[in-house]
Parts: sequence; structure tokens; C-alpha cells
Amino acid sequence: MFSFLCRTLRFSAPNIQNSSCFLENVSLVLIRGLSSSSNKISNAADQQQQHSFTVSYLVNKCGLPLKTATSASQMVHFESSEGPDSVLAFLKNHGFSDTQIAKLITRRPRLVCSDPEETLLPKIEFFNSIGIRGPDFTRILTQNPNIWFRSVKKRLAPCYDFIRSVVLSEDKAVTTLKGAPRMLMCDMQTSIAPNIALLRKFGVSQSTLLFLVTGFPNLLLRTSAKFEKHVREVLDMGFDPKKSEFVHALRVFAGISKLSRERKMAVYSRFGWSDHEILSVLKTHPMCLMLSEKKIMDGLDFLMNKMGWQRKAVARVPLVLCYSLNKRVIPRCAVVQVLQSEGLLKEADFYLSSVLIPSEKVFLARFVIKYEEQVPQLLNVYKGKLGLPELGFGSEGMKQL
Repeated sequence: MFSFLCRTLRFSAPNIQNSSCFLENVSLVLIRGLSSSSNKISNAADQQQQHSFTVSYLVNKCGLPLKTATSASQMVHFESSEGPDSVLAFLKNHGFSDTQIAKLITRRPRLVCSDPEETLLPKIEFFNSIGIRGPDFTRILTQNPNIWFRSVKKRLAPCYDFIRSVVLSEDKAVTTLKGAPRMLMCDMQTSIAPNIALLRKFGVSQSTLLFLVTGFPNLLLRTSAKFEKHVREVLDMGFDPKKSEFVHALRVFAGISKLSRERKMAVYSRFGWSDHEILSVLKTHPMCLMLSEKKIMDGLDFLMNKMGWQRKAVARVPLVLCYSLNKRVIPRCAVVQVLQSEGLLKEADFYLSSVLIPSEKVFLARFVIKYEEQVPQLLNVYKGKLGLPELGFGSEGMKQL
């Protein structure tokens, strides 16, 4: 084909001087073009081979599924297993399981190309220095792989120092970071510090602040604007910033929307509760608003309509609405129903709180073991092994509070 092209050019350019030179130039251009194409093909083949090696390594050595490995190979490339092997060996030597390593590399593929001594070791030394090691350490780093790429000097250590200055204890600082390791990826001075300052501005006591920081540190990770909005809402509801209920209310207001809160409060209204009673419940146990509408409705329906307790009785111990209906409330109420039907319990013998609040051990001693001679099947009633009516009848013997 090349000779044919030369002949064609020769006959189509009769007036060109030094046609042999012209043909030589054309030949050179064609040869260079063919050489360039050959190089591109060769480079593409090399890249494909490198890509295949990366995928194969991620599947066989790191435990990634083929689809995940293929996706990860778009972000990392390596021609030799020497570097990745050193990373895997390093992680295993420091307590990471194969499953955790697979999760790490799935979420952050570039980790497999890290320098163990320069990138990974400083983080391990930092966590060891503050007392986080073993399963806690591997869990935190597996769940938050970005920590591997944060500077100890510029981010991790300053974060720990700030938290320690707030909670005034190394142990409590560690507890806080275990509960919210994402804090280690935040800039304290632009995110969490303003929220801490805001709480102090509004009179939150040190004990309440300590309860929030160590118990629910993720609340502090919200933007300053949103956090202030929630704090003001809680204060407007009348919560005392010096008490733990303030923190629980803050969890509610930060966790669910205003519309959702209003819909859940409307459920109480449908059962005849006044605004004052609803507010009383929220102040006593604000977490009741974290329950689903269905759970609130089912709980109120059973306690008020089927068991006959007055709303005032429920309002005094709203915590009972948080209990499992099937595992705690119904079994205990079934026992009470049997004892009442046998004439063994009188109106003054129990209250809603005395039936549902005590631990299982206390309840069994008070309402089951005490009467096992008179009602041998009572334990089976409690365990749900003995069939009863659906408890769809009122309880005239219940204490009306």
C-alpha cells in the first residue's frame, strides 16, 4: 500500500521539483505516524496490564469484590505489589482484621499506596499516646478512614487538647472521642468551639456541658447557625440549661423537624391531652417526641383505652411510652389482669409506675413469685406461653390517678 501511495503521489505532482525529496518527506511522515500509533497502542496495552494487575491485587490480596476493585482501580494504580504488601502487613500487625482492611480500602483506596512509616505510623502513635488502642482504635479508624490523612500536629492533637480543656479530664476526653471520632476531622476553632461558647453564654452549667460533650458529642458537629437555632428553641420551651433535660430536649429539637414534632404532639391531643399536659410530658421526658407517631399512638391506646389508666397517670411517668409494648408492657399488664381477676390485687396495691418502671427482677418478685402458689400458671402468663384474651377490656380495678 505504501508503494502504491508513492506512485500515486508521483503521478499527481508532475510539476513539483525534486520529486524524490518530496517522496522522502512523505515517507518520513508516514513512518512517524505509524511509529506514533504503535507507541500509543503499546502505552494502552501497558496501562491495561497495569489496570488488570491493580484489580487483581485488590481482589486477591485486599478482599474486595470484583466490581468494587474495578471502581477503586480508577483511583489507584501500581505496577508492583511491594508497596501495597507493606501497607497490608502494617495494618495486620497493628490489629486490623481482613474484614476491616477490606472496608478501609473500599472506602479510601489510596490508603493501599500510603507510606506506612510516614502516613500511618504517626496516627497509631497518637492514639496510643492518648489511651485509645486495641479494638477501639481499629474500630475508629475503620469507620473514619479520613483520619489516616489528617495531620497529627495540625488537626488531631489540637482537637484532643481542646476537648480535654472542655471536659477537664483526659479520660472524659477519650470517652468523647470514642463516641464522636468525627470530631478529629473538624477544625475546632471554626466548628465546635463556637457552639461550646454559645452554650456557656446561655448559662449552661459545667455539669450539663460535660453531660452533653461526653454523652452526645455529635450534637456539637452542627453548624453554628443551626445549633444556635435549636438552643434558642429549647430555651423558649422553658427548659433549664442547668439540668440534663436541657440536653435531651436539644437532642429532640436537633433530631426531628418542627413539622414532625407538631404531628407527634397532635397524637397526644387526639387522646384528650391538654397543651399543658403535653408540655409537662416534654419537660419530664423530652425523648418521648423521638418515638414514632405509631408507637405513641399504640402506647396511649393500650394504656388508656384497654387498660383504663387515666392520662394523668401516664403523664406522670411518660417514660413508659418508650418501653416495648410486646416485650414489657403487655406481659406485665397481663399478669396484673390475672391477679385482679383472681381477687389477689386491689386498687391500692399498684400504680402504673409500680407495674412498668421496676426492673424485671423486682417485678417478678413483687407480682409473680409472691403469688405463684395461688396462681401457678402466672409465670407462663408473663412469658406469653399461656393464651389470654386480647386484653381488649377495661380495668375497673386500676388505680385512677
